[in-house]
Amino acid sequence: MSRPFTLGAWQVSPDQNKLSLGDQDFFVEPLAMAVLVYFAENPEQVVSLEELIEHVWKGRIVGDHAIYRIINQIRKILGEDQDNAYITTIRKKGYQLVQPVKWRTSQTGSPAATEQSTTNSNKFSAPKTGRTRSTKFLSLVVGLPLLVAAFWIGSHYVTKSVSYRAMQTFNHIKPFSVLIGQEEDAAYSPDGRYIAYAHRSKDKPFFKLYVQSVDGESPRQLTQLAGNDTSPSWSPDGTSLVFVRHHEGQCQIMQIALSGAEGNASPILDCHASGLPNEVIWGRGEHIYYTDSLSAVDPYKIYKYSTKTSKREQLTNPESGKSKGDIHIALSNDNRTLAFSRDLNWGNTEVNILDLETLEVTPLFNLNGWRKALAWSYDDKFLYYIDTNDDIYAYSIQHKFHKQVLSNTDTLHAISAHPSADKLAIMTGETGVDIWGRTMDATGSELPVIQSSEIDLYPEFANQSDDIAFMSLRSGQPQIWIRSQDREYQLSQFTDGRLIPRLRWSPDDRTILATTDTEAYVFDVASKTYKTIWQGSKPARIETASWALDGKSIYFSSDLDGDWQIYQKYLGNDDPPVKITERGGYAPEITTSGHMLFYKYHQNGIWKMNLTDKSVQKLVNDTNIYAYDALYARGNGFYYLSVGKDVNTLTYFDFGTGERQALFPILNPLLDYTISANQKRVLFPKFLNEETEIKILEKRH
Repeated sequence: MSRPFTLGAWQVSPDQNKLSLGDQDFFVEPLAMAVLVYFAENPEQVVSLEELIEHVWKGRIVGDHAIYRIINQIRKILGEDQDNAYITTIRKKGYQLVQPVKWRTSQTGSPAATEQSTTNSNKFSAPKTGRTRSTKFLSLVVGLPLLVAAFWIGSHYVTKSVSYRAMQTFNHIKPFSVLIGQEEDAAYSPDGRYIAYAHRSKDKPFFKLYVQSVDGESPRQLTQLAGNDTSPSWSPDGTSLVFVRHHEGQCQIMQIALSGAEGNASPILDCHASGLPNEVIWGRGEHIYYTDSLSAVDPYKIYKYSTKTSKREQLTNPESGKSKGDIHIALSNDNRTLAFSRDLNWGNTEVNILDLETLEVTPLFNLNGWRKALAWSYDDKFLYYIDTNDDIYAYSIQHKFHKQVLSNTDTLHAISAHPSADKLAIMTGETGVDIWGRTMDATGSELPVIQSSEIDLYPEFANQSDDIAFMSLRSGQPQIWIRSQDREYQLSQFTDGRLIPRLRWSPDDRTILATTDTEAYVFDVASKTYKTIWQGSKPARIETASWALDGKSIYFSSDLDGDWQIYQKYLGNDDPPVKITERGGYAPEITTSGHMLFYKYHQNGIWKMNLTDKSVQKLVNDTNIYAYDALYARGNGFYYLSVGKDVNTLTYFDFGTGERQALFPILNPLLDYTISANQKRVLFPKFLNEETEIKILEKRH
């Protein structure tokens, strides 16, 4: 076993599988200690999964999930030291230990120590001959670079440690906004004296722009016309704002002069209303940076636009079919670097920086969940972000450490940094998500069905009863819950924060099917246990699994061959899945007659496949894959969401007549619906937008 060592604030004793923080001892399993020792033996190096398998698992066949479990176990214990980050994830490369390691000599001595002692004794007793002087000279020549390297590494750690300790927390919060309703997208003026933001009153349908002095003057409304006005950004001279306006399915980037008449905004260029809020930032001179997506299935990209030449340039190119793309941007104060959040697999976020001169993209770190809050510190040394617990962290661009700068109990939605002082404006307030329901007739009213103080998502009706499966954060981590006869209980016991975005009951309601990234699971409802029925390998993914009619196999979507196709996997054997589609397929749903309904990732519509002869027929054209979780085969037809410019409509397609019946409009932005087996009820998650406000964070000593 390896020698004991110090890791940051921890004392590690490998022979006892023990980690000590002060007077507290923590114990890990031997495999976890072996992984930690390997990290310690390779400090500052990016360690890949393949390295861990080779050196720790000794080449044994092991799934990625087993390694993730060990890494999370180590991280959980090291997280007891809340002042330091220890292991960071390097996107697509592996993990990196970011705290210094100091090896200790045991009380009985070590072979290395004994050898060092012997070498020193021999050196001092050697005769002083010319050969000795030559050897000493050679040792000096060889050793000098090592000494310089050691000095550099030591000074690097010292500088990093000093920088970490110098990063102070925000310790003073003061209110800013005074209007009743919701606030979004706060932006400091270049001189830091004003904040522009979007506000919507409780009795109004649209967000309008306001500007308010940080000294407490009354807010002034800037825009008046119909439409949602969001994402304000100041011109470099502080005399104008650019912003995004969405109205009746149209998207425009607008400009308004602060000295002009209220509501007198003029369009700069058109953008596309593709489901997510567009963002815009006014950079140096005439350059404007913004996010845009050309269609519902096109990932959001970052563009640069010149108001002087009207030239548009695409700056990023996220891979199509992998995510929603680049969804949030933050410009550094020196106008040289753009930080942005890239959505990964609809459940995680990759934070990157873009060099605006070279257009080189550098990944920084990953975050769980869909995180859109980024802000540069006034000196561009740190990037502020909000984690999954709504705490604020600072990430050092130079030294690559994370440090918590605000421990928070409120729900945070966004952050904005002061341009010349260490202050932040934060948008805070409660926005809940509960599960509501209604009857299928047009006169039905919406009523809450499942409520909690946390987020409840992805409801799914059982097939043989009124039971409901859903995902909830009420226990602190995403878990599967069951509502049965007015009783709610937790089904899963995950400890790694995984998010399951789709649940499907088996035909007999005894099990529930779920997928997470590269694995498909079946949960036994009675025993509350689960087993993995198929595990793929990265970078290929598994999504949108559904049952066959007999419950003996499942169908799922995967991008294993580079494009999304549908596969079938039989339960009870180890045979690999069989590819069903050849020209694209996503989100399979099996009809009562045994046919398969599905979407295609790059085209609008729903198709039907005869699983016997593999013939394919397109049935409808007025929907796309973002409405995949509202597709249900029931009776002699199927329900789906017809996606319109302004309103989506729950629609029924009859196989016999080929006719469509519009049932009622859908105003919920979460396109996630479940239809009961008897076709009498519908469930859906619903945003509950309550009061939000802007507050200012400061550091006072």
